[in-house]
Amino acid sequence: MRTRSSTLWRRRAMRMRGKKKRLRLSLVKNSAAVNTTIQRKLRQLQKIIPGCNEMDLETLFPRIANYILSLQVKVNILKNISTLYGV
Repeated sequence: MRTRSSTLWRRRAMRMRGKKKRLRLSLVKNSAAVNTTIQRKLRQLQKIIPGCNEMDLETLFPRIANYILSLQVKVNILKNISTLYGV
């Protein structure tokens, strides 16, 4: 006898399988549209990250990772300072 939670889990898994297939098929059909979307998002990233204008992909992603890490460090420092002063 199956429990209710295992039945719900199976239903969710079946729904996810269908979504993944649909997503994969839509990517194959609209590869040109996806490519332009990716290029647009990369240009937006280049605008956000300082010093990354017109940078190639090999150096862009490590630079973005370093920038995100530095932002996380800054946030942690500001949190620590705010708890120190009781703000």
